[in-house]
Amino acid sequence: MSSVEIFNSGTNLLITLAALFILLLSVWYSSQDIKIGKGIKYMFFGLALEFIGSWFGYQMNEYYQLGISINFLAFLELLMLLLSMMFLALSASQLLVANIPDTPVIGAITGLGLVAIIYFCLIAQDGAMVSYMRQIFPLTGFAYISTSFWSQSGHRFKTGFLIGGALTAGVAVLLVCRLLGIAPEIVNSMWYVSALVYVGLAVALLMIKVDFMSKKIEDKDIEIEKYNKRIEEIIKSSPFPIIISRLSDDKLILANNNAVKLFGIQPSELDRYRLRDFFADAENRRLLNERLEQEKEVQDFEILVKTSTGDTPFWLLTSANIIDYNYDIALYAAFQDITSRKNREALLKNQAVRDPLTSLYNRRYFEEEVTKRIALSRMKGGCYSVLMIDADKFKNVNDTYGHKVGDKVLIELSSTAERALRDCDIVARYGGEEFVCYLSDVTPEKAKIVADRLRETISKIVVYSDEGKPFGFTISIGISSSEISDNIDTLIKTADEALYRAKENGRNRCEVFTKADLANFHNQEEPPHKTETGQLHPVFEKESVQEISLLDGVGANHIAENNTNIEERKETGKNQDNAYPILGLDDEDMK
Repeated sequence: MSSVEIFNSGTNLLITLAALFILLLSVWYSSQDIKIGKGIKYMFFGLALEFIGSWFGYQMNEYYQLGISINFLAFLELLMLLLSMMFLALSASQLLVANIPDTPVIGAITGLGLVAIIYFCLIAQDGAMVSYMRQIFPLTGFAYISTSFWSQSGHRFKTGFLIGGALTAGVAVLLVCRLLGIAPEIVNSMWYVSALVYVGLAVALLMIKVDFMSKKIEDKDIEIEKYNKRIEEIIKSSPFPIIISRLSDDKLILANNNAVKLFGIQPSELDRYRLRDFFADAENRRLLNERLEQEKEVQDFEILVKTSTGDTPFWLLTSANIIDYNYDIALYAAFQDITSRKNREALLKNQAVRDPLTSLYNRRYFEEEVTKRIALSRMKGGCYSVLMIDADKFKNVNDTYGHKVGDKVLIELSSTAERALRDCDIVARYGGEEFVCYLSDVTPEKAKIVADRLRETISKIVVYSDEGKPFGFTISIGISSSEISDNIDTLIKTADEALYRAKENGRNRCEVFTKADLANFHNQEEPPHKTETGQLHPVFEKESVQEISLLDGVGANHIAENNTNIEERKETGKNQDNAYPILGLDDEDMK
């Protein structure tokens, strides 16, 4: 390919060398990270050797004048041209799809060429054959490389291969013209062909690099699409509801059939839904987002949600993590309905703090909750009172009418007391026929008014025996307050002391434990008081006395009805204000 005119002018030589250097840079960049990188490097080695061989042939006369054998010099020149052809053929084998011609074929051709060089240069010394081989070796090499470029023209990404094929084919045509002696003056004077081919191949190689990168991106896109389809199939067949939402705008990208049913989603309008629309509790959603920001993955997080068409919340257990999905940062969330479990937990919790007969709070809950209320009241400088209530002569009721009727008495007593007090107050069954109440922001004077009205209201209650016989009952109430103590045990003991005094003074009355009583109360040893049943009072034997349940003979339907109607009784009887309407008290009475 190289013309003698290149070496006759220093300018021509510099331009050609600069073009060869550009090709070198292009080869270095384009051969990285592509499967034909080795073939590109072989091509450069072949072109460089062809250029060096042409230069050596131009300098041959000078070496001959130094006394070196012309046959040996011709041998060296042809050897470089043969190696150039070999590297171009190896390059072609790397570029061809079927990897043809292969290395053994190239090795055989190179071996025959070497034999021919040795024979015609050193043995037969045939000048015509030497001149012929000078033309045929480069022509064969460029024919190989041109064929390899054109073999890639059927691919989608082929621009670089077409440029390379056109350039090398043009060189092959030029070499054929030189071999056949067609227009030798024009062919030999085209010194710039080498520079143009080098620069053109540099551009072609860069285009090949771009084509390979484009194909690689397309392959990745196809792989991602297959991966996403595989994910979609897995998600759709999952037994758990699964949703994928875009992290940037919270819009749903994918929801499987179970999620569609769970959240009431219209599959055809998926993009109009946002994940935040299904959260029933904004604080719950904020906590989930905080966990995701910190950990990128959340396991077994409880969330309160609702459907797209309803407002009834239900509980789900979710596991969520952030993923790449269709070139988007997305949130993958799987759900499990735990509403029944949460209901069971709520039921167990309610059973742990409620009395099974009256559905009032039990003694344990009362003591724990009131301790907290007292601490809060002390911080705010408020007041409070505690009532200890006991049904008068309750043993006579059980002995006369039976335990079942006695249970009716306790239910009526607790229901009336709970409806009479406010939502901010606490009523609890303390044990047996005894009940305790906590009144927030109520002084002893106001507590006495509330207690008397409650006592009067309960005295008007009529209970019927199993035989239909009506009868009534009364209660006695002891009162203690924040003026006495801020300790729950002391408050209950002093209220019980006042209750005992009310019993001694004739029952059906209220007594207030005062500061004056407190001095005598601390000086005495506090002998254990007897209840009307003859048993030790629970206040004085908390460790050994269990809470009493008078469920003997009460049907399951009666208890279930009482438990389910407790909320209804609260709504119909309680008031959020400081007045007690069921007792006939208003704000003026409490002043």
